[in-house]
Amino acid sequence: MLDVDIPSNISTVELAEKLSRVSGVKAVNITVTDTDVEVLGLIIVVEGDGINYDEIRRVIEDSGGAIRSVDQVIAGEYVVEINKYFVREK
Repeated sequence: MLDVDIPSNISTVELAEKLSRVSGVKAVNITVTDTDVEVLGLIIVVEGDGINYDEIRRVIEDSGGAIRSVDQVIAGEYVVEINKYFVREK
C-alpha cells in the first residue's frame, strides 16, 4: 500500500493501466484521498506475486509522481490478519 502524490493532470486510469503491466502485478486499486489544484494524493494498492517494487516506483516517477511512504507490505505464504492482535477484551 503506497501513499503517492501525482500531478492533478495525470489520469489515474492510465496510471493504473501502466502499473498493472508491471511484472508480478495481478491487481491495482487507486483511491484519491486528497485533491489540490496541482496535486492529487493517492493510496495505491498493488497485489500480486513477486512484484518488482523498483519498476512500480519507476512507473510512478515517470508519471511525475512521488511515493511519500510505503504504508503496508504483506509477504509470505498467507496474509497475517493484524486486527486480531489489536482486539481488546471488555
